[in-house]
Amino acid sequence: MQQSNLKAGCAVRRQPGCLRTSRPRLAKRVSYRSHLKRGGRLERPVAFVEQSEIVLTEHGRPVAGTYPDTFAILDSPANLCQIWSRNAEQYGNLVAIQDPHQEGSPKMTFRQLYDTMQDFAAGLHELGVAKHGKVALFSENSSRWLVADGAIMACGAAGVVRGATAPPEELLYIAQHSGATGLVVQDGAVLSRLLAHERAQEPNPLRSLRFVVLLWGECDPAHSSAVGCPVLSYNMVLQNGVAARQSGNFVPAVVAPEDLATLVYTSGTTGHPKGVMLTHANLSYQVRNLSHFLAVQPGDRVLSLLPPWHIYERTCSYFVLSRGGQQVYTNIRRLRDDLTAFTPDHFVCVPLVLDTLHTRVQQRLSAAPRHRAVIASALLAAGAAFVQARRIVMGLSVQQALPTIGLAGLVRRWAQILGAALLAALLAPLHWLASKLVYGKVREALGIRKTVVSGGGSLAAHLDDFYEALGLTVLNGWGLTETSPVLACRRSNPPEQNIRGSVGVPTPGTQLRIVDPETLEPLPDGRQGLVLAKGPGIMAGYYSDEAATARAFRAGDGWFDTGDLGWVAPPWVPGSRCTGHLVLTGRAKDTIVLSSGKNVEPLPIEDAVAASTLIKHVVLVGQDKRELGALVWPDEDALAAGPEASLLPGQLEERLMGEVARLNVARPDYHPFEHVAHIAVVRTPLSVDDGTLTRTMKPRRPEIMKRQAATAATLLARLRG
Repeated sequence: MQQSNLKAGCAVRRQPGCLRTSRPRLAKRVSYRSHLKRGGRLERPVAFVEQSEIVLTEHGRPVAGTYPDTFAILDSPANLCQIWSRNAEQYGNLVAIQDPHQEGSPKMTFRQLYDTMQDFAAGLHELGVAKHGKVALFSENSSRWLVADGAIMACGAAGVVRGATAPPEELLYIAQHSGATGLVVQDGAVLSRLLAHERAQEPNPLRSLRFVVLLWGECDPAHSSAVGCPVLSYNMVLQNGVAARQSGNFVPAVVAPEDLATLVYTSGTTGHPKGVMLTHANLSYQVRNLSHFLAVQPGDRVLSLLPPWHIYERTCSYFVLSRGGQQVYTNIRRLRDDLTAFTPDHFVCVPLVLDTLHTRVQQRLSAAPRHRAVIASALLAAGAAFVQARRIVMGLSVQQALPTIGLAGLVRRWAQILGAALLAALLAPLHWLASKLVYGKVREALGIRKTVVSGGGSLAAHLDDFYEALGLTVLNGWGLTETSPVLACRRSNPPEQNIRGSVGVPTPGTQLRIVDPETLEPLPDGRQGLVLAKGPGIMAGYYSDEAATARAFRAGDGWFDTGDLGWVAPPWVPGSRCTGHLVLTGRAKDTIVLSSGKNVEPLPIEDAVAASTLIKHVVLVGQDKRELGALVWPDEDALAAGPEASLLPGQLEERLMGEVARLNVARPDYHPFEHVAHIAVVRTPLSVDDGTLTRTMKPRRPEIMKRQAATAATLLARLRG
């Protein structure tokens, strides 16, 4: 049986002017004097080579056969602390961060950011933070979060991170379970909320703290007496740190790669959240290798929207800043304005944000004069059809990535390619016209100049089509908190490595293996199975939870069970250039088994149906039934703006049922047993606060089924048994 075992960066043909190694490691210092004499130069002016490929240029042009942004060439940090000191030297006066919506609109250069981190670290050290200690960091996105994060690590301690809007009982549990000796919290309001909740809890988690620091706002004297330890403001800690550094009382800790960098608590579907232990080696590995997927140049601007304690946003932030990029903090209320006020070169987000932007474009078209709306919508549809056909012709469609069966299947495959070529030729003039009349205006309204990086959830096909037609590069990555996080991602360069419908290729040094979910035996390429991962980004384990750690590594030999199902595009498939790319199909625990014995992965259906402008979220049901049902949350804004606003409940259900059926049947891989027979319309919104949405805005199925138990039971009763 063929083993599906992807190992990025291996067995690749040596390119002219390139050094290729078999696994991730730091290469020796290299001299290219003869190349420099011919007018060439290193793509980046640094001394070390990471991930084995050196890209040289002749008079500013890449040497033939290499890609200028394929791999990072940098002085590789052994720990995260080294990023900030190196950046201060290399990018000193470049602007590193802007925080326009906070008090005073803070802006810092790389030198100022490093010095502020050191001052804050010295202040924390004065409060007793030392190597191998733990400090709870409960706050939302801001420049001061980044300062506190870097300062905690400079002391040799680990930040125990969670968002300030999480339930108080969850935050208090995390503070107690982690053994944190200090608390850095967003502001006095959050501290008051914790104090109000903890009075009813014994033992009192806050009584074990040595100090509390407020990132924003001034201290309330009542807080100190209530907590029983000093409560300081951000500025007070900075002032104490400046004095400590001037008197020579602070020396940054010596941090080893294997030292704990952070504890990230994941939301459990049942019971308490688990603390994921990520080391400096885990996160530094990500920082070194994300350039394999995305090229960030010094001065490139990135909008920071997602929670900074979410490891996807956090690692991307470290990476962008390590390359001299500029990070501008925004929030969901300000995003629309900030996309044009601070036009980003790159934008890191979750699929829901891309869906929201897409919906806004559709709404603006609907509000235009009828003749313009009809023309623009037709051109956008033609553009989507064009890029779909072009992918098939170029061999970049995942629908064509699996082998055909027999001669008849091969004939059908080439007939599809020929038909796609004809369609692309017919639609090319319309696509060109759309680029002149529509796409440019939409791109200008979106404000994003180069690249969108989507993660934290699956990216629906209609969004891929829409943004590709616009000419905006969208990369889709995949990973988990436990993998720090990026296991695989689509690549921006070369463009043919950005395979829509896939999550790309493994991060260099990471191995992926597809196995049978029951036996854990390896499966051949092209077969769906459970995805296992192994590599430098995999966590050290769950904090104080050996049983959960053992379950996560049940496959043995360091292989981590991702819980995701997928398949790898096999080689030598006629008409396909998708070899080695990973396609995810769902979560193993979410699989619906019908009474017929057929297995249904909900995610592809839910993503397809959510393409409707009238539908916000979908959750499939149907376990042990003969057919599927769906809980459907309508897009209330879209309903209010359209003729559906006047529909009665029964009429609305019928209207949405038509949308569900239409979009489900239109899927390229639709099977008759995946027919959705009935739906239930739910008007109670999903939210992060009540636990029905994850922090990356994905529906949380267990919590939804608990809260909507009656609705789900009624729907299931309508399905054939």
